[in-house]
Amino acid sequence: MVVFTAKVTRRKIVLGLLALCVIVCSVVAVISSSGKEGTISVSDEVFTLGSDKKIKDNSARVALLRECGWEVEEEPLEFLEVKIPEEFDGVYREYNELQNRQSLDLAKYCGKRVMRYTYKVKNHPSGEEGVVANLIFYKVKLIGGDISSPKLGGFMHGLLETSEKSAE
Repeated sequence: MVVFTAKVTRRKIVLGLLALCVIVCSVVAVISSSGKEGTISVSDEVFTLGSDKKIKDNSARVALLRECGWEVEEEPLEFLEVKIPEEFDGVYREYNELQNRQSLDLAKYCGKRVMRYTYKVKNHPSGEEGVVANLIFYKVKLIGGDISSPKLGGFMHGLLETSEKSAE
């Protein structure tokens, strides 16, 4: 178990609220754009987001992102265990709506511990630096994912959105 302690100052509270606003704005922007369901192939197998195909290792995760049209660094920038909350607040509800448009659903995993893998995207049509791909797994099953910019005023969209649509 890892325990973190931090002194909370007004500045940290303001920065935290600002970060939360960025996330909410990004999610709202995502919701205003329409999602796209699709089928992709991973390692010569047809894979539909939301299917029960098992993605067991890093090379399979990278192959999934490539089949979605994203060139990423081979190794994740971060992999982190997170807990899906028992009940969704507004931000989680909106993020799950993005997942639902991709035939994925985080609601089935409320209260569960999941893994989030973050990869650096090298070919986002915006040309913006720092764009990342997030993949969320419960064991070896993909349950969520997005392409996003963590910058202030950034964006977030689904894994299967085309580069033409993302550049708008």
